[in-house]
Amino acid sequence: MTLSTGSLRVWGATVAGLALVAGVLGAGIGGESASADTVTDGAAVGEPQTVLIESTHATGKTAVIAAEDIPLSSRTIATEPDALTAQVVVMYPIAGASDTFVLTSAAGDVLARAEESRALELLDVTPVAAAANDLATWSVTERDDISMLINGRALNGNDAALNLYGWSTADGAEIGTWDAGDFGGNESWRIHPVQATTETVGQLVLPGSVPDLPDAVTAVYGWGASVEVEGIHWEMPDGAVWNVDGVVEFAGYADGPYGDTVRVDARFTVGTVGDALDSELRSFAGVRLGTLRSLAPRTVDRSVSGSEMTVEAAVRWDWDAIDPEVLTRDGEFTVPAAADLGFAASLHVTLAPASEVNVLRAGGVRSWRLAGSEDLSGLTDGDRDAEAFGDWRSGGADNRVNPNWVAYYFERPTQVHSAALYEFAGADNIGTVTFQWRNMRGGWEDVSVGTLTNDGERLQLETEFEPVTATGFRAVIENKSDASWMQLAEFEVWGPGL
Repeated sequence: MTLSTGSLRVWGATVAGLALVAGVLGAGIGGESASADTVTDGAAVGEPQTVLIESTHATGKTAVIAAEDIPLSSRTIATEPDALTAQVVVMYPIAGASDTFVLTSAAGDVLARAEESRALELLDVTPVAAAANDLATWSVTERDDISMLINGRALNGNDAALNLYGWSTADGAEIGTWDAGDFGGNESWRIHPVQATTETVGQLVLPGSVPDLPDAVTAVYGWGASVEVEGIHWEMPDGAVWNVDGVVEFAGYADGPYGDTVRVDARFTVGTVGDALDSELRSFAGVRLGTLRSLAPRTVDRSVSGSEMTVEAAVRWDWDAIDPEVLTRDGEFTVPAAADLGFAASLHVTLAPASEVNVLRAGGVRSWRLAGSEDLSGLTDGDRDAEAFGDWRSGGADNRVNPNWVAYYFERPTQVHSAALYEFAGADNIGTVTFQWRNMRGGWEDVSVGTLTNDGERLQLETEFEPVTATGFRAVIENKSDASWMQLAEFEVWGPGL
């Protein structure tokens, strides 16, 4: 476990990415009692860190040293600054001992285990003196985001870990020690340094412009507190940096609500927005122009001079600039952006040889039915005989749905030209079928062959129609007789694809 002053920053590549969270470590609570310069002697203990030690079992409760003369007890995490300051635990790292600490209250009471006992007691000694007493030292063992705090001296041959007695969730519940287990809820804790995270301030700045900086930001603490901090003092860079392309980084500082100092990082990119990075699209030979247009990106990333930053921009492609003949064969061609956009952009299209695919078995397809079986997965599993859909309802013919339909919605516009529908091998009651495709506006239209009649026995229908670019496809079915219900085994919709 590492408790130290520092920061972690993650930067994005787009304008939106400039507002990512940056972890900023504060300076600690407690005034002089939390300063290594005033309470330590030599190198026995290092610079302290103030924390809240939250129970994983009693969420929202923190371990408080010397509350109402109890060595260690569970208390609801305070919301008022003065009350929370009184709840903090000060952790002094012991030099030469990895992840081992002396724990004190903000007032300096040292937490120790009583000799030959599971109970805890308070010592009126300095952190340096406590570091030499193994009963007053605590090692931190971590698993993911939870920790166990184990006393420096074993009891009866077993490690003694801080333990919330009786699994209590009440305020004032006693915390002592017990034989260490395997991160059980009553012995597991989340250690929250009293230091805030804030969003990084930043955006794109044109050369010669000085950005406006906020006077207040939202500071978030590990236990969930969210506080507005004001009066940020920005350590501004030399004014000349705003005249040159590049990234400008600096920081500001504000007083936190708990006596801490909140650091706010700023990262501005100085530059001019230029042309777009190339875009790419892959499809199949024979693709319809409407299908290709629907698949083409509607935004591009424009470069920014002097940086790796990009800015997202809407784009329109000049489809009239390409020869329609290029869509009929595999190969590559480029579509330019519309000339009136004010920036250059290119869409590089690669067409591969087409294959026949059942689009209902592609990813991102959603199914729906008017009435009948809830689970429609069997309708696209390739088995043309087993029942996968039935619209039986109690109450006889008067309570059946006729006509009925089964629909599929596509993740993106899809080119289709044929369909097949198979009745359950043991059924014979589907009299007519109308295949319909869903247009770009969400409306349903009959395919070119119209309504098909089943004059034979069990339905095994396969048909082709004029190609369409659909956002969904459905089969509307009508029975031969009210004496029985309708059952389906398989639904297929075919089109060219990769």
